[in-house]
Amino acid sequence: MESQKTSERPTRRKKKTNWLPFIAVGILLYTALQIYLMNTNSVDTVKAVEGYINDSIIAPAVVCRDEQILTGNIQGSLDYQVSDGQRVSKGRLIADVYPSYSDVVNVEKLRDKQKALDDINSAASYLEGSVLDMSLTKKQLDNQLARLSLISSENAYKEVYDSLTDITLSINKISVATGKTTDFSAAQQQIQSEISSLQSLIPAKLDSLTSPYTGYFLSASDGWEGVATVDNFLSLSYEDGIVLINSAPAAQPARGEYGKIITDYKWSVCTYVDSTQAEQLYEGKSISVSLSVPDNNFQKATITNVVDLGEKTLVVAECSMMDFTSATVRITDCELLFKQYKGIKIPKTAIRFEDGNIGVYVNFSNIVQFKKISPIYEDENYVIIPTTQSSDNQVKLYDSIIVKGRNLYDGKYL
Repeated sequence: MESQKTSERPTRRKKKTNWLPFIAVGILLYTALQIYLMNTNSVDTVKAVEGYINDSIIAPAVVCRDEQILTGNIQGSLDYQVSDGQRVSKGRLIADVYPSYSDVVNVEKLRDKQKALDDINSAASYLEGSVLDMSLTKKQLDNQLARLSLISSENAYKEVYDSLTDITLSINKISVATGKTTDFSAAQQQIQSEISSLQSLIPAKLDSLTSPYTGYFLSASDGWEGVATVDNFLSLSYEDGIVLINSAPAAQPARGEYGKIITDYKWSVCTYVDSTQAEQLYEGKSISVSLSVPDNNFQKATITNVVDLGEKTLVVAECSMMDFTSATVRITDCELLFKQYKGIKIPKTAIRFEDGNIGVYVNFSNIVQFKKISPIYEDENYVIIPTTQSSDNQVKLYDSIIVKGRNLYDGKYL
């Protein structure tokens, strides 16, 4: 009997599923979801800090001053003894006259060397028993270094040089006090030699120029003297006044001119404002004036003239305190301030309304809170609220105010 052969089909091995692509897709989906949730819940905040909003008018203005040009029979180069904006009395020395400009340069070098020698002698005096307050000297050095950092970015070369000499003096004092320097004789001899060399190069001065007036000194005219006067602007139409402002008269120094003196501490600004803005202005009204708008630096002033010129109104305000800015600026943006509102300054983009209440959303430990506000003044972009609030549910200093976010509501978790 033929043996029956049984054919057995080989067992088929199950194919393993590769789960890695599914896991990768899952991770990507989870990551995308988290990013979406983060973007959905993310918010931009600003700290609630103190600020101000000015109720004011800003417009181009001309500064008018009483000025006298200084002239003389000058046959040489000037070595000025006073700086721009400095107050001088009648008879005060303004400048010495030397034969050439190189002589003036050598005179300036001589002054610098003499100051350096004085500084070294001052430091050397502590070797002889003078008492040095180290804490004060270190504080002075810190302040000097901070000032140098500030003025070095302003290209104020003379101020930088003066600051460096002050720093050198402080370092020399500290060096003596710590025992690192015990002798300045070599430095003293070197500078004294340089002083003697410079003195031999400087001829006798030809003349000395003094001030015939008491007032504030400026070393150059600007072409507006006799033009920038209140009486002149009162006689002009708006069109003529604007043309004059935009023309910027070129300075034409008189022969032998060596500067000018502002003879009165009072000065005025002439500015044109929209007549609709001028409705709250009248002669005798007390306001404040700034000639450097971004600095928020104001002086008290009194409106002396308000002239209706149709769509524009000429406003003249008089101030009674002269400083460097008012002595040197001529054409500038002027700010007429009526009142300054101070408090917590909040962007209008943060303002929300809930249940008829005006307020903002605050991020408090990643929970959105609605806090009420009570604006006392506003402009186009901000509102001011009192720093001290009467309710616990009102914005306080240093709250994190939400200025941008999606789907916000009171009590939401971020």
